Amino acid sequence: MKNRTCKWATWFAVAMLAVCALVGCASSSTASSQDDVDAVATAGVSDSGASSVAGNQASSEPTYNAQDDTRAQEFAVDPNANTEWRTKTDGTKTIWLTFDDGPSENTQKVLDILNKYNVKATFFVTGIKPDYAYMIKKAYEQGNTIGLHTYSHDYATVYASESAYFDDLDAVGALVKEQIGYVPCFIRFPGGSSNAISAEYTKGIMSELVNDVQDRGYQYFDWNISCGDGASGHTAEELAEAACDGDDYTNIVLLMHDSAGHEATVEALPTIIEHYQSLGYTFKAIDRSALASHHGVNN
Repeated sequence: MKNRTCKWATWFAVAMLAVCALVGCASSSTASSQDDVDAVATAGVSDSGASSVAGNQASSEPTYNAQDDTRAQEFAVDPNANTEWRTKTDGTKTIWLTFDDGPSENTQKVLDILNKYNVKATFFVTGIKPDYAYMIKKAYEQGNTIGLHTYSHDYATVYASESAYFDDLDAVGALVKEQIGYVPCFIRFPGGSSNAISAEYTKGIMSELVNDVQDRGYQYFDWNISCGDGASGHTAEELAEAACDGDDYTNIVLLMHDSAGHEATVEALPTIIEHYQSLGYTFKAIDRSALASHHGVNN
């Protein structure tokens, strides 16, 4: 009887251990399954809450981290900034690609090409196509510089007076601030500082503006090479040929357009980039150390 009782006790203990093991496994399996769900739900989510797709090791576009971006402090318009602007070459083989009059349906195409070649550029933007204003932020977050061109690009409006010019500049500045959070100090006059068309509306206005914009903390950037796409009808081959005519320059500020109707410029861009890469030029986006190319003022 005593042995039978011991056997029953042994069997009972073994059964209880088996039950505990099963319960433990089920609990462990449930926890593991929930961990897997949480891992999927939180994969690629940063502390800031931004999400990305796990497994995309090579993105088609650069990842933007606002916390690491110091451009707002460096590039914002500031009348008290003591910048030693450079208007002469520093002797290095450097090129600044600049695009005027966008954003438009062509801007994304330009960004795709820049990204393909790992090249940064500068976009002097307008308010002409408000439906594409979001492209300003996209270009900026890809590492490009945003500059102010004009809100309306209507010469009669912009150059009606000095106050009219600054009203237009303030308008495009506000548009850009909505997209990137600040008003940049880099500007390009409609037609460049050397334009003569402004004389049809206000005599001598450019002679005043080139000084007044700097007094307000801006710096204007003209160009020393143009691809010639300001005039219509040129082929991509002709634009590339004109743009690649800067081999004698060390510092190049190249004028192009990403506005509507400039598909030939988009087509020419890879050839232009490859040409200057083959010559050993470094591509940069405009900052406070860039060549501030200035034309002679004609009004």
